[in-house]
Amino acid sequence: MKKLLSILLTAVLVLGLTACGGGQSSQSAAPSQSAAPASSQAAPAESESAEPAAEEPTDSLVLYTSASAGEYELIVNLFTEKYPEINVEVVSAGTGELTSRINAEKSAPYGDVLMGGGATTYVGIADLLETYVTPNTPELFEDFTSAYGLFTPCYINVNSIIVNKKLIDELGVTVDGWESLTNEKLKGNISFASPADSSSALEVLINMMAAMPDSSDGWEFAEKFLANLDGKLASGSSAAYKNVVEGEYAVGLCNEDKTISYMKAGADVYAVYAKEGITLRTSNIGIIKGSNNLYNAKLFVDFVTSQECQTAMESELNVRPSRKDVPMTTEGRVATADLVSIPYPQDVSASDVKTQFQDVWTTLS
Repeated sequence: MKKLLSILLTAVLVLGLTACGGGQSSQSAAPSQSAAPASSQAAPAESESAEPAAEEPTDSLVLYTSASAGEYELIVNLFTEKYPEINVEVVSAGTGELTSRINAEKSAPYGDVLMGGGATTYVGIADLLETYVTPNTPELFEDFTSAYGLFTPCYINVNSIIVNKKLIDELGVTVDGWESLTNEKLKGNISFASPADSSSALEVLINMMAAMPDSSDGWEFAEKFLANLDGKLASGSSAAYKNVVEGEYAVGLCNEDKTISYMKAGADVYAVYAKEGITLRTSNIGIIKGSNNLYNAKLFVDFVTSQECQTAMESELNVRPSRKDVPMTTEGRVATADLVSIPYPQDVSASDVKTQFQDVWTTLS
């Protein structure tokens, strides 16, 4: 797999991409202390917002998460099966709401762990987080870890192209990447949600432009692709892939786990991973500074990144593991190391992309 560049980390907190830490698996051991990596870079500054937390086992853990109910329920249930003496309280909300709450509670933290959100979320509240390098780090894809353990990747997000086998055969089109989506035979037969309303569609558009660079930062290609939609946009993120599964469109664009879920359910569809490149992103987990249950918080991070939990997440949630030693269980699902990965653009502005999309779409319509 091509080495990735970090999303914005080197520009913000000199967080490296090289994983550090070590030790034996946390499956049977207590969580280890975070150790500073062998690096000349300075560690994140200490925050004065909360008193240092005592580290000893307790019977509680408070999880702040923006993950879906299905996701956090699987993880929490597995964790409590392994550690029945720990009661886990889940506070579910959007990432922005949770980070605001962590900031508001910084003098007296209520939550122990934040789960969900991209790396930039954790960089943005770095002074409110406890650094911790899990002993599972050597087993994680090093491109997605932070050098000082500001956050740890839970799983990897991949943009995929979902293809209806019957319809694509009838059209006689080969879909193998972003460029193939501009084929005239696909005009009006591509299911894609509005990037102004769908975060997954926005990420796909950003990915396309990063993989198809030109003098206008990828917008020349984006306009060709958008023109091939023939004025049609899916009603939302879920419709983008359901339209393909139900045989209304030959091709759709969505997160990989959606495609894999339907493949496993026996739908007449398959996944395509763009040969020009995919911007891989992660959903992460971190420990809140001043945690009242620091020992348990570290134990939870260790568990989420354990082979046991990662294997269950891959097979039951269809998300892509952040560990290197967990195999893909669905035929046709490409191993992470075999994906053509490209760096996520560091200077991208989501609001600017949305505005430009709306301008282009208005012109095309």
